[in-house]
Formats: sequence, structure tokens, C-alpha cells
Amino acid sequence: MRKRDFSDLEDQIRDTLKNAFNAIDFAGLKEDINSKTESVFNEAKKNLKNNSQFFNETVKNKTLNKYKTVTSIYSKDKNKIQRYIPKRPAGSISGILYMILGFAGCGVFGALLTMYSIFTSFFTVVSTANFITLGIIFSFFLLSLVSALRGISLRKKVKRFKGYVKALDNQNYCSIEKLASAVRMKPKFVVKDLRNMVHLGMFPQAHIDDKEAYFLLNDEVYENYLNSQEALKHRNEEELRRQEELKKETNNPEKRELRYALELGKDYIEQIKNTSDAINREEIGLKLHRLQNIISQIFNYVENNPKKLQEVNKFTNHYLPITLKLVNAYKELNDQPVQGENIKKAKNEIEKSIDVINMAFEKLLDDLFGEVALDISTDISVLETLFTQEGLTKNDFKK
Repeated sequence: MRKRDFSDLEDQIRDTLKNAFNAIDFAGLKEDINSKTESVFNEAKKNLKNNSQFFNETVKNKTLNKYKTVTSIYSKDKNKIQRYIPKRPAGSISGILYMILGFAGCGVFGALLTMYSIFTSFFTVVSTANFITLGIIFSFFLLSLVSALRGISLRKKVKRFKGYVKALDNQNYCSIEKLASAVRMKPKFVVKDLRNMVHLGMFPQAHIDDKEAYFLLNDEVYENYLNSQEALKHRNEEELRRQEELKKETNNPEKRELRYALELGKDYIEQIKNTSDAINREEIGLKLHRLQNIISQIFNYVENNPKKLQEVNKFTNHYLPITLKLVNAYKELNDQPVQGENIKKAKNEIEKSIDVINMAFEKLLDDLFGEVALDISTDISVLETLFTQEGLTKNDFKK
């Protein structure tokens, strides 16, 4: 395809935009707006006074309803979290029993050990039976002492468990650092302690993340955490890949120019979209949506065919800025509280201009695909020639 000259297209768009901007007589608008704004203001002032009482009542009711809704949600969340926290954690009862039996045993066997030691001291020769008896009593004393210490350890564990639950504050997760501060222990101890509690069923579904930074109360939260970490990993990989591409583009002026043009086009599309959403009118909205779609297709084509970048330089650096200026002017006119004759006329001219711009940009897009169409036509001709030579065409079958 030979290189096309878009000068006719440029003249057509320039004339259309000139007519549109000439139709916007802001001097006339100012006088028209000032004359009608005062009446609108007086009417609004009157309505404001009549509606103030109704507004206050509405705000009050909405506030009460919002408070009830938040309270209800908080109650539901609290009940949901309580499912993963047992009312009687392991050690709450056994710890007391261990302590009672342990201290009682220590008292009984300690007293027996003392008395028997005093009793055997009166004998000049201590028999083997006496040593065995002392050993048995001492063993029971040690067993009772171990039981008492075990009970104390379990009670302390239950106390820490309650501290962890309080620090969670009805949340599904909490930082290890906060939990450590709540029980006044080091984070490493807390991690080991929590894992032991999970093993004992005190937190039946709890997990600790790989970095040992967070305590996650249930499987659902842990799964969401894993998904978020995976997404974060992908984002980091994508960012690294993007940084590598930027480094390559730094040493390649053509790639750098292409990237700049694509970023610029993306910015124009986003601005047109935001302005279209702000206007909120169906007719102009459809036209602007069509405009966004055409611009997007043009830049998609250029991205896949970087050699065509030079052919759309005027489109990027000249047509798009003026088009965006027109769209913003339409929004400014549409935002005016009073729609006078001049405003309506100017808006109508801009709408017609958008139609012309859409057709011009569609022609530009079609011209970009001209070379592709020519290549396809050539390929088809080659195929038809080969089929004819091999006797595979429809006419050859009839023969």
C-alpha cells in the first residue's frame, strides 16, 4: 500500500472544529446566565427553608437506621468469629485438676517424706526396706510436683489464650506483634505457643503465615491471604517485567516513541471516558463511546504494527487534543444551570462535530488496514492461480 496523505482529513476536521467553537458565544452566555441565575437562586432559597425540617428528620432517621445496621452487622461478625474459638479451651478444666491433685499430693507426700526421714534417723543402721520406702514416697512427691507444675502451665496457657482472643477484637486475623504485646511475650514464643494451641484444638482452623507475621483465624481467611499473596507475586513479576522493558526502551528510541504514543493515547481515552460519564446524556454518551472505541482500535493497531506510528502522528499530536477540547467544552456548557439559546446551539454544533470526527477517525483506521487488505487480496489471487493450475477449481470439476 502506498503511503497516504491525510491532509484532506485534517482540513475537514479543522473546519468542523472551527465552526463548533465559533458557535460558542461565551459573551452572550454570560448575560443570559446572569439574568436567569438570580431567579433560580431566589427559588432555591425559598425551597431550602421549606425543606429544612424535612431534611433534618431524614438525616436523623438515616443515622438511626445506619446505627442499627452497623450494630446488626457487628453482632453477626462476632457470632461468626466465635465459631472458631471454643468456649472451654483445652486446659481450662484439666489445668485446675492437675493443680489440685498436684498440690494436695505435694502436701501429703511431702509430710510423709519428712516424717519418715525423721523416723529413720533414730535408727543407727538404715535397712534396704527403709531406702525403698523413702524412694517410693519421694517418687510420689515428685510426681505430685510435676502434676502441680503441669497445672500451672496449663492455666497460664489458658490465660494467654484469653489474651490472644481479646487482642483479636472480633477480627479474623491479627499481627503476631500485636498478640505478643497483649501477652507480654516475645514474637518467637508467641508463634510457637499459637502453633501448640492449634495442635491442641484451641484454635481449630487457625494458621500462621510463612513469614510468621500474621495469625489467621480460619481456613477462609487463610485461603484469601494465599490468593492475595499470589496476586501480589504476579504484580511484582509484572512490575519487574515492565521495568526491564523500560530499560530496553531507554536504549531504543523507536520503542520509547511508541511507548510514549500509547501512553498518550490511553490518557486521551481515559479523559474522554471520564468526561462522558460526567455529562450523563444518552445521545452524546453513545457518540463519545463510539469515539473511545475507534481511538482504542487505532492505538491497538499501532501497538501491533509499530511501523505505522509515523502515519498517525497528526492523529495523536493534533486531532486528539482538539477533540478532547471540544468534549470538555460540551461538558462545561452542559453543566450550566440555565440552558439558553446560545448554549443549546453550541452544544448542537459540537454534537455534529463529534459525528464528523468519528467518521474521519474511522476512515483513518480503515486506511491503516489498507495494506493488510492488499496483502490478503494478493494471497487469495495466488491461491486461485495455484488451484487453477492443479485443476481444483469449480469450472475444472464441471469439465
